[in-house]
Amino acid sequence: MTICHLCLNEAHLCRSHIIPEFLYSSLYDKDHRFIELSEIAEGGKLTKPQKGHREKLLCERCESRINQFEKHARRLFVDPLPPCMEGSQRFRAHPRLDYTLSKLFFLSILWRASVSSLDMFRHVRLGRHEDIIRRMILSRDPRDTETYSVVLFALKFDGDHFRDFMVEPTYMRVEGRRCYRFVMAGFVVLIFVASLPPPQPYPRLALSPTSPIKSFDSELQEFKFLRVGWDAAAAVKIDGDP
Repeated sequence: MTICHLCLNEAHLCRSHIIPEFLYSSLYDKDHRFIELSEIAEGGKLTKPQKGHREKLLCERCESRINQFEKHARRLFVDPLPPCMEGSQRFRAHPRLDYTLSKLFFLSILWRASVSSLDMFRHVRLGRHEDIIRRMILSRDPRDTETYSVVLFALKFDGDHFRDFMVEPTYMRVEGRRCYRFVMAGFVVLIFVASLPPPQPYPRLALSPTSPIKSFDSELQEFKFLRVGWDAAAAVKIDGDP
């Protein structure tokens, strides 16, 4: 037995998914492989893994805790995109999603990536925020909108919802605030990890307990880190292809 990273109790640990397996299900080809983009800072590398990333992190009880968030948030990724909100061509409301469960779902992925020793998640290091977020997950407390703000972009490619690849998490700085970027099953997810609230326009885009959860349509070409990495990687052979 060893120590569970979430509850800190001694227990037998499960082989925990860092990114939930259901996020890969729509990506698999006939050979049960999916496209994964990594090493973005080094020019981009495309691979075709056959399964998601796992590591012994959590006890069975804590797996069940996080599974409650995953069961709820799953609908965001498996349901068709809802129509755009009235008066907007890019905002979409997701009224079936609950603020607490959805925000803790995204924070749990961020936290798992930080505690993971796998190379895929090497850019995610939360420092002192790691234990704060651990306690939030354990107590089911998402706090307010400005605390670890989560922003959702529906990723488009030539106007279609682009769910076909996964990208290693990376970070950027926005006016001095650290922001982690996840690309998963058709969404770009930004999570701000800073002492200050995120700058405009992000607060009005972030998950909020007082209004329906929203996503904002964005083409792949609007994200420089994706555009550069994808173009460079697409020019070379995909690792895993014969």
